[in-house]
Amino acid sequence: MNSIRYFALFVFLCGLLTTGLHAQTTLVSFTVSGKVSTPENTGIANVVVSDGYQVATTNAKGEYTMQSMNFAKHIFISVPADYDIPHKGNIPRFYKSIKGTTSDITINFTLIKKEKDKKLVFVVMADPQAQIPADMKRFTAETIPDIETLKSSYPDDVTFIGMTAGDLLWDAPKMYPDYAKAFEQLTFPFYQVIGNHDYDQTVKGNDYESSHNFESHFGPTYYSFNRGDCHFVALDNIIYNTRPDYQEEISREQLDWLQQDLKYVDKEKLIIISMHSPAYRRDGKKILNNTAELVKILKGYKVLIVSGHTHRMNKAVVAKDIVDYTLSPTMGNSWAGDFNVDGCPNGYGVFEIKGNQLVNQYYKSTGQSKDYQMKVYPAGSVPELPKSVVAHVWNYSQDWKVEVYEAGNYKGKMTNTTGYDPDAYDFYLGAQKPARKPKLEPAKTSNLFYYTPKDNKSEVKVVVTDCFGNTYVEYLNRISD
Repeated sequence: MNSIRYFALFVFLCGLLTTGLHAQTTLVSFTVSGKVSTPENTGIANVVVSDGYQVATTNAKGEYTMQSMNFAKHIFISVPADYDIPHKGNIPRFYKSIKGTTSDITINFTLIKKEKDKKLVFVVMADPQAQIPADMKRFTAETIPDIETLKSSYPDDVTFIGMTAGDLLWDAPKMYPDYAKAFEQLTFPFYQVIGNHDYDQTVKGNDYESSHNFESHFGPTYYSFNRGDCHFVALDNIIYNTRPDYQEEISREQLDWLQQDLKYVDKEKLIIISMHSPAYRRDGKKILNNTAELVKILKGYKVLIVSGHTHRMNKAVVAKDIVDYTLSPTMGNSWAGDFNVDGCPNGYGVFEIKGNQLVNQYYKSTGQSKDYQMKVYPAGSVPELPKSVVAHVWNYSQDWKVEVYEAGNYKGKMTNTTGYDPDAYDFYLGAQKPARKPKLEPAKTSNLFYYTPKDNKSEVKVVVTDCFGNTYVEYLNRISD
C-alpha cells in the first residue's frame, strides 16, 4: 500500500512541476530516518512524523523511516499531548529543515514528558500586521504584555497555547526578528500561521518559493500538534502569485497530508484548525475555494476553525459540527488607533477548552477587562438614530441576546441595525485623519443595536448574553445602588 501511495504522490508532483509550483526541475528521492526520544534516549512510540507529503509514525523504539523527495522543505512532528512543545523564545521548534536534501538523512527529535492538560486556553491573534517600527513598538508594548497579563489571571492548572492566524507582518520581512523576539515576554508557546502579507512579494508566480521568509523563522506553513483532548492543525490557505493576485485555497498536497494526519486522530478529539482566510464572509459569501473538500475530510469530527483575513468579526457554521470564528485584527487597522474602522477594538480571541469541549469564547480588547464586550452610546451619537441609545456589540452572533432596561423596567430586545460606530466615524472620517494612514475611512458594522428611551435622563441598562451563558452589562445614566 505504501509503495502505491508513494507512486501516486510521485505522479501528482510531476504534474505540479509542470505548473511551476515547485522550483526544482529534477526529482530526487531519498530516505529520512530517525528517532523521537526523551532526553534519556528512551524512544517514544506512535509519534506522527511528516515531510509535508508523507506521514509515518514511530515504532516501539521511537524510530521512523520514510521516503521523501527534494521538494520537501521540513521534517516535522505532531507533538503528542503528553509531551512539552519544544520551543525557543516561545516560538515552537517541532521541525528540522531539509530543503535541498538529495541523499539519505537522519533527523532526530527530543521531547520532555509532561502530564496531559485538562484545561486549555487557546489565544489567537489575527492580522497583527506591523508595517513600520512604530507598529512593532505598539505590538510589543501593548498586545503581548496584555496576553501575558490575561494568562496570569487564570489558575495555575490552566494551560495556555497561542497562535497567530496569519498576516504576522504587512509585507515587511525585515521585521520578522523583532516580531519573534516580542514573544519572549510570554510564558507559553505561540504558533504561527502564514497569511497573504507574509509571502515575499518580490517572488512572483511561485507559491512554493514565496513563503521562504516565513519558513526561515517559523518552519512549515502547515502542521499539527496535540494538547489535552484536542488536535490542532495549522493550514496555509493562500496560493500566492503576486501581492494583489492570490487565491484563498488549500493546496492539493495539504489536503492529502491532512487526510493522512487525521488517520491517527480519534474521532472523539476536538479538531482545532487555524488558517488565515475563513471559509465564509460575514455576508454569507464563500471565500475559500475548496471548502467542500475540507469539509469532506473533516466529516465525523467536531471542528473549531479560527481565522482572520477579512478584518471583520464573524461566526459561521460551515457544516454540521464545524464552526468558523473569524477575528477582528489585532492591529485595529494599520495600528492607526485603538480600534478598527468598524469600531471593534484592537484585540484577540480567547477560547476556553475543557477536555474535548469548547466551554467559553470571548474577544479580549487590548488594555481592557475581558468583560468589556460592548460600548453603549447616548442618544444623538448616531445621526440616523437621533433619539436612540446605541450599543455596539462587536463579538455578536445570532445566538446571542441583546436586551435593554429603562429605569429598572425590562423593555425587551434591542433592535439590530447596520451603521457607523460613533467613535470610529469621528476618528477615521476625513482626508487628513487618522495621522498614521489618512486614506482610511470608517466602515459600517452590522453589530449595532438601538433603543429609544422615553426619557433621555433615565437609567438605561444594556444586558448582553452570549451563547455560552455569559452576561455582560453596561449602563447609561447609572443610578447608584
